[in-house]
Amino acid sequence: MTVLVESVLPFVGILVGLILIHEAGHYVTAKLAGVRVEEFGVGFPPRIRGKRIGETIYSINWLPLGGFVRLTGEESPRVFIAQVNPHGAAYAAGLRDGDVILGAAGWRVHNEAELAKRLSGEATDGHIRILFEREVAAGKGRVPELFAGNLPAAPAGEADAEPPARTDESPAATIGRIAGMQVGPDPRSFGSRSPLTRLGILAAGSVINLALPIFLFALAALIPQDRPAGPAVVTSVVRGGPADLAGFEAGDRVLSVDGVPTEHRAEVGLQIRLNVNRDIEVVLERDTMPPSTTQQPGVASREVIATRLTPRLAPPELVHTVREGDTVHDVAEILGVTASQVLEGAGLGGGVALEDGLALDLAGERYVVQEDDTAFSVARDFGLRQQMVLDAAGIDLVNLEPGLEVVVPQGPTGITIANGSLNIVRESAGGFEALGHGAERTRDTFILTYNLVRSWIAGGESLQLSGPVGLAQGTGEIVREAGWIRLIELAALISLSLGILNLLPIPGLDGGRMIFVLLEILRRGKRISPQKEGLVHLAGFALLIGGAIVIAYFDIARVIRGDSLLR
Repeated sequence: MTVLVESVLPFVGILVGLILIHEAGHYVTAKLAGVRVEEFGVGFPPRIRGKRIGETIYSINWLPLGGFVRLTGEESPRVFIAQVNPHGAAYAAGLRDGDVILGAAGWRVHNEAELAKRLSGEATDGHIRILFEREVAAGKGRVPELFAGNLPAAPAGEADAEPPARTDESPAATIGRIAGMQVGPDPRSFGSRSPLTRLGILAAGSVINLALPIFLFALAALIPQDRPAGPAVVTSVVRGGPADLAGFEAGDRVLSVDGVPTEHRAEVGLQIRLNVNRDIEVVLERDTMPPSTTQQPGVASREVIATRLTPRLAPPELVHTVREGDTVHDVAEILGVTASQVLEGAGLGGGVALEDGLALDLAGERYVVQEDDTAFSVARDFGLRQQMVLDAAGIDLVNLEPGLEVVVPQGPTGITIANGSLNIVRESAGGFEALGHGAERTRDTFILTYNLVRSWIAGGESLQLSGPVGLAQGTGEIVREAGWIRLIELAALISLSLGILNLLPIPGLDGGRMIFVLLEILRRGKRISPQKEGLVHLAGFALLIGGAIVIAYFDIARVIRGDSLLR
């Protein structure tokens, strides 16, 4: 029951809400453009339940991997009857202006060429069976209803007068000659709209997903929350790294990065990652003890230093093989990192258990160890170095096993940062300030995502992909450990991810469909065969489902192992 309340329900609520908003973007834009919406679905078929309201079916489906809006003529322009000759064969078969032909002579027809072929074929008992759809009144709206009629192979008494078919005759002309009706694009179909209108309908869902985080981040900013008071202090500097070459020293306080004031560790890390591969200015504050007869003993003077560096896009890992007699502190000194990073690199970072009920004095604040606490989790929660927690607990992890390989990832600048105090500030933003904060967070998330992908391509950071199972696990961890404010921010991140993902030129997604519309524009209005396009999207969708299954497998394996998604 706890898993259901903490993980499944919040995640399903977020996912369904974001899907509804995404599909509502397509729905509203299509309606405004005069396109008929046949179905609005949450999840992918098979269908669990559906209800028709007006001309649209609203459905809930079994596969909770997304949602869809089915538009008239989205996959193929339908055979729409623009006008029926009251003296022709089509009229005699019961067809009227505005009907849509679905089949002829036992075959499904998708376009004028297919209908012309069936009408030109051999008739059965002198008739050609026609299946068609007509909108009929239903309550306050209109709904499509199926009808069937028999089209005479040739109007009575006029067979001899019928002109012979020409080899260069167009499908529309053949249909008009045989059936006495004019066909054309359905005026309410997706395919009948201009390429720019179709692009707008396809992009609308993603545009809403990309804009929604502004308001979600703003909502989170309105809620009072605690943050570290700072300052952000450099705890280690990797030799030969950008920070070392720029003159950074352990103990320096970071005042600003690229002109943006930084008050605590997270702000420093954010500004550095926003500016990879860019030459930026960093302002430091350093304690100095120059000899002076007027200097009060034990009181340091402070020096403000402005320096420049370029954060790396794909920094290399630091690797050291432990030798006989090497201690944690020896390895830390060799690599130019903290002892905590060495423990992490040796695979001991998350597994150093602490005794339940043990009282720790952490920078002047008392903390009693809870069940399942580790040195890593306590250090993370208090914004401290792990070694400080180990020292407070009286745990000495000095010696390492010879031959053990310690692998420590470097940050873009080759420094580690900690908060200089445990002081907490409680703050919230006002209305317009919160909206500005939301826009800023959304912009920063775009840039961070872009830089992460660039780093991955360059051989740096790996991408951690998660599907519904992993996201549900992460949602539960956030609810338990970080509260509902972080859950709102998670919803913003998922919305942003959905918007970006759907715009990628992948068959089966909105971006893949937009590529075909753009190709049509480049081909000066000549569309690629709807059947061929449909096959491409079907193949892309199958690959997406396969990828989702693979990701779900690894997500489930991680849950079974008891590993965290967030750490």
